[in-house]
Order: sequence, then structure tokens, then C-alpha cells
Amino acid sequence: MRYIVTAQSGLNIRTGPGTNYDKTGGYSYGAVVAVEATRNGWGQTDRGWVSMDYLRPVEAADEGLVTDTGLRIIQDILPSGAKNRPGGSNPDTYITIHETGNFAKGADAAAHAAYLRGSSAQAAPVSWHYTVDDHSIYQHLPDDERAYHAGDGGSGPGNASSIGIEICVDAGGNFEQAKANAAALVRLLMARHGIQLDHVVQHNRWTGKDCPKTIRATAGAWEAFLALCGGQGSQGSDPELEAAVDALAGAEIINSPARWKALDYTANTVRLLLIKMGKYVQGD
Repeated sequence: MRYIVTAQSGLNIRTGPGTNYDKTGGYSYGAVVAVEATRNGWGQTDRGWVSMDYLRPVEAADEGLVTDTGLRIIQDILPSGAKNRPGGSNPDTYITIHETGNFAKGADAAAHAAYLRGSSAQAAPVSWHYTVDDHSIYQHLPDDERAYHAGDGGSGPGNASSIGIEICVDAGGNFEQAKANAAALVRLLMARHGIQLDHVVQHNRWTGKDCPKTIRATAGAWEAFLALCGGQGSQGSDPELEAAVDALAGAEIINSPARWKALDYTANTVRLLLIKMGKYVQGD
């Protein structure tokens, strides 16, 4: 039977059914795992044993809402009648990429889901379809509905014909991983709606706004993001890398090994890994 990981910080994998057994790695929040057997509140997967307390069964509504990297899309759809849920049909011709612009610590996808349900977002009004951070994806509106994300009016082509994705830039978050998760979502949406890569566009296209700002400010970053969306540069099976990541996770130098295995290893990713290793050596 398949289950979804509910632990926000990830779920440890152990060599046996209990906390007294050694850690061998972990599953990231939202990952879908197959449990082959259970014993005393623990489940056996193809990689080891995990606590069933941090798993919930995959429901019919969850089917198809998982990226090719194993990250489940959390549905948190705005209620009908909300002032920032305009309704109206969306032919899903484009995918529009934004950044949240909120650099506060903790301003992750869950925080933005809460914001969209609040009075400020409704008064604006503002809304979009998905928010992505370094460990989760939230869906706020059905793909085939319009949203207020492009700034070009209720009937403007950005709002009326594109799916809006916001990438979190929160302090303490891993922006490289957030982009990788967003690219995985884009691949899913492209396949689901028949959207071509040249119709994955920046918010800038619709109104000239400097968004997604961080990506736009970095030479070659947009082209690299599109390459990820097209499946280039994403990690395939690499047993040597997987073994190394599991060893680092087992030594508690890193957490969420599934995310480290899925990363596109840019200079910034290597920098983050060196910082983590340095802190571990220093005993921080």
C-alpha cells in the first residue's frame, strides 16, 4: 500500500522497526512511499523501516498529484465565493512563473496558503494556482480557473490563459531546491495540459514587472530553469551519489536526503553542502 510522508522535517529510514536501529537515510515531506509490511507501528519500504505515525494512506484524490520527483501536491483550494477566486474558465495555454518576493524566515508555501485565505489577499484581490518551496507544493485554485496573479486585469491574457506558480524566496529556505521543485511541477502541468516549453513564461511577459526578480537578476538563470522544466539537468539514477547522500544523512550532517538526491548541483548547492559539513565538524 502507498503512503504519503506527513513529517514536515522529513522521515528517517532505519535498518529495523524501532528508534534503536541505525538511520540509513530519509524520505522528504510529501513523498509517496510503498509499504510492503508492517510491524509494531513501523512499515517496511524498499529502503528500510519507517514510523507509521508519520504516514497517511494515499487517497483517490491524491492520485496523479505527484511530481516525477515524488513530491505530492497538497491541495488547499480557496473556498467558492472567496473574493480572490474570480472563477471563469482558463484554457491553460501558458504557465507563468513568479517569485513571492517575501524574504522573511518562515515565508514558505504553507504560509502563503494561509495568506491567500486571509482578508488581505481577498481585499487586494490576489491569487495564484500553486506555491512552491524547497519541501512542498500547495495548490490554491483548479488549473482550469482564472486567478489574479498576472496584474493584467480579470480578462488579461496572463490571468485568463495561464497557470500561476509562485516560487518562495524565504530566508533559510533552499532556493535552488525550490526552483527544482517548481520545474518538476511545470513538467507535470506541461504533460497534463499539453503546454509547450516556449509557453512557460515570466510574469514580466504580461506587465513588464521585474518578476521572477531573483531569477531575472542572475545571468543564465532563466535559461537554466527552462532546461530543468524540459527535463535537462535533472538528476537521473546515480547509485554513487545516492550512497554518499545516505551516508551524510546517516551521520546527521544533512537531513531530507531525498531532496539532496534530486538537486541539480549548482555552485550554490555545493556551497550549502560545505557549510553544513563545516558546521558538523565544528559541532554546531
